[in-house]
Amino acid sequence: MGINQKRVANPAVGHQNHMGGTSYGIKNPITQLRVVAGSCFFGQKMFYNEDKGTHEKIRASENRGVRELSYVHKYLGESLGECIRIPGHHLMTPTALVEAAIKEALDYDPEATLAEAARLRTEDGMRDTPQVIMVMAAHHEKVRGTGMIKKYAGQILSRTDDVTTQLAYQLMVYGRPIPNALKKAWKTFIEGRTATQLAKYRMESRQHKLVDVVNLVRAKGEAVDSLMRGELTLDGETWESLISSKGSNKETWSEAVGVMGHMALLRNIRNLLKFDVPQDLYLEKLVRTAKGGKQLPFRYYTAYQALEEVGAHGKGRALDAIEECLMVSLDEMPRFNGRVMSLCDNSGSAQGGEVSEMGSMMVSQIGNLSAVITGMVSDDGYAGVFGDDLKIVPIRKKASVFDQTKQLDNIGLGIGHGTEHGIWTFFDNAIKTKEHWDHIFVYSDMQAGHGGLYGDESQYRDYRWNGNGGMTNYIDVAKLIKEYRKKVNKDVHVYLVQIAGYPDTLVPEYYDKTYVLGGWGSGLLKFAHHMSSVK
Repeated sequence: MGINQKRVANPAVGHQNHMGGTSYGIKNPITQLRVVAGSCFFGQKMFYNEDKGTHEKIRASENRGVRELSYVHKYLGESLGECIRIPGHHLMTPTALVEAAIKEALDYDPEATLAEAARLRTEDGMRDTPQVIMVMAAHHEKVRGTGMIKKYAGQILSRTDDVTTQLAYQLMVYGRPIPNALKKAWKTFIEGRTATQLAKYRMESRQHKLVDVVNLVRAKGEAVDSLMRGELTLDGETWESLISSKGSNKETWSEAVGVMGHMALLRNIRNLLKFDVPQDLYLEKLVRTAKGGKQLPFRYYTAYQALEEVGAHGKGRALDAIEECLMVSLDEMPRFNGRVMSLCDNSGSAQGGEVSEMGSMMVSQIGNLSAVITGMVSDDGYAGVFGDDLKIVPIRKKASVFDQTKQLDNIGLGIGHGTEHGIWTFFDNAIKTKEHWDHIFVYSDMQAGHGGLYGDESQYRDYRWNGNGGMTNYIDVAKLIKEYRKKVNKDVHVYLVQIAGYPDTLVPEYYDKTYVLGGWGSGLLKFAHHMSSVK
């Protein structure tokens, strides 16, 4: 769901939170912007839409459970220490939180903010947030008339539909008039596009089309004129158009390989096998284009799973190529120093819940794969499969990612599915034996930091979650983290990741070296790596 949506009803706004403590860890607004942008949008659908409610704080009386959440955030803020300096950020929607961070950054240093927008677009591959930064900057008093928009537009505007995203946000938030700096930047960008680039992103089904921007800025040129006359098509230039015009057969799929990019090859590898397309035509290209292909490791896993179900000649070579692509994608990810533990929930609820964005993948499988990937990019990585019990497995860098994930899946089948007691077992042992960890990730379908995990309370009477309604039998993970820091490693970074919260647009929470997050993907690890270096 982007800013410039299809013309359909807008989905509901995500969860809202309430302000916790008052001690702030991040002093630099540019760093704060990077933190907020990196945690709100890693691997997730964008939260911007044209529903006015997205830009409003929800009233407490309308938010079910807000009192309990207020209590939770106050407790966590006092126990662990706050990190973000934006007042009341727990009350904000993800959209409002990012906008507040952008505004504070622009007030502090507008050029550094635009440079950060360029970095987010070119290095982190974020699409919408950099466009929002550029539009907000164009309206900022410290930017108007300085030439900064012109200076950075070429790095922020990357794909043709970036201009329609900016137009949509401009009209949604500011209306008219549109700053001249924006219109000039849009005109220059559009006039530099090729016919194919214009044809591919006409955005005909969106509320704001490419022709709307062209009319607004009066862009000119041969390709632009063809666009306005309705003459630009992608016939023969995309695999979809080839299959549509020539039919789905071996010859056409073989021809289509020539115009396929990395994502298209990955998506269609089953069809290429099905129609017996010569593997020399596409497997080398698939692997070669993996670097810079910008695919999440999870996409390779789903492609791998889909192929395992197919009976076709050459399946083994194709499976090896997919795993090789995944290893290439890992080379693009940050590395974690020291000892890293990834605790992955394999309790009954995690085993039974599917993540819709990944087809039929269970929450537990996402967590197990996340644990393996995290371990692969760590100096010394481990996975801890937990349910009623806990089983710790070292992650081997030269072993198959997919085979190690299956190993964790198999362990999860026998770990005991009644509780999440294993997370207590991990912290209890780590504290008693003073086992040093530099990073701890918890991947679960429940919010571990909110008293969402349950075990045998007779073993952790002093670490039970004291909810707003009184003492409960749930595990107080925050108290365990605090105790671990006191007795073992005061500098450990902890990431409590609710992976089942992917479609729910959970608002991130930032505490001192502890982050309560929703989602999964390579962006999570980029965020975690960045936070480990924030002082």
